[in-house]
Amino acid sequence: MADNGEVKDVYRQVAEMVDRDDVVGVPVTPAFLKVLSLQFTEKEAELALKVGLAGGNIECLAEKTGIDKDKLKTMLNAMADKGTVWIDPRSDDPQYRILGSSAPGLVETGIWGGIRFPYDVELGKALHEVVVEWAREKLCKLGFPFAPVWAHHEFLPKDAGPDESLAAFLGEQDYFSVSYCPCRLSHWLSDPGNHCDHMLETCLHTGDTARWCVEHGQGREITYEEALELLCKSNENGLVHTININGFICNCCVDCCPMFIGFHEMNTQTLIPSPFVPRVNDDECISCGNCAERCPVNAIKMNDVAEIDLGTCIGCGLCIPTCASESIRLERRAPEELPAPPA
Repeated sequence: MADNGEVKDVYRQVAEMVDRDDVVGVPVTPAFLKVLSLQFTEKEAELALKVGLAGGNIECLAEKTGIDKDKLKTMLNAMADKGTVWIDPRSDDPQYRILGSSAPGLVETGIWGGIRFPYDVELGKALHEVVVEWAREKLCKLGFPFAPVWAHHEFLPKDAGPDESLAAFLGEQDYFSVSYCPCRLSHWLSDPGNHCDHMLETCLHTGDTARWCVEHGQGREITYEEALELLCKSNENGLVHTININGFICNCCVDCCPMFIGFHEMNTQTLIPSPFVPRVNDDECISCGNCAERCPVNAIKMNDVAEIDLGTCIGCGLCIPTCASESIRLERRAPEELPAPPA
């Protein structure tokens, strides 16, 4: 930050680069500029402008920046530890690039590893504003749903295919890690006492994303069995499995997740429903109301029995584990039961 309290121009340039060159971008707002001023030193911000989101190998970047290769490697590795530079894992001649918005990106990586640096609490507070602004100004204006919902694997019907099961996907991967949810942790830091009480360590990564996270302090390595256990605990905790893009899986709550901010605040269909819907056995339902309380999109109403609005239901399966009479099960969704886009 400048001595007069204004953001120095180099941070604005980095913000504009991310917003311009990233597929989704991030709104150039005071909150995002604050995040950048905390996560990058001035020299790192100047280097970021030269490296860019396209990046290159160390020889290319040394020629482009005029910095000795060994010194440049040290600088870029330090930036990767802070969550601003991607370095290809398992490569003898890795590509280095500045991170964009997400998957992974700057709205996530700053506190994926929890509170590690002196500035992280202030970073988290600003990041919460960024997440909300990003949801409203970017994600909800894409014009199409983009985040797949995954029904919990333990409740899938017998006709579910391997490509419809996160457990099957995880079984094909060779490396796993878990990080703190940046949306939830930043909300906790920004508004103590007025946030959800869901579990925090829920961002599940696989493959090279997991390796990068572990190598640079953004997460901790876990086993396949622990990854499956995390999915189960997340479902029990009322979290929705989403995304599975670029090697990571989100477990989202309605209070902090940008996709649900769009769904509930802006009536925007950001979520791609799973291929399944819950069916209620009317003869067994005792109208306990547990399913309605658990539903993240308010698709269930209680009358004599639970009634599910299939035009709203996202097929996550959160309604099943707390059903007192075990009268709900998932079945394949008929084409005509797909939710219509919000009006």
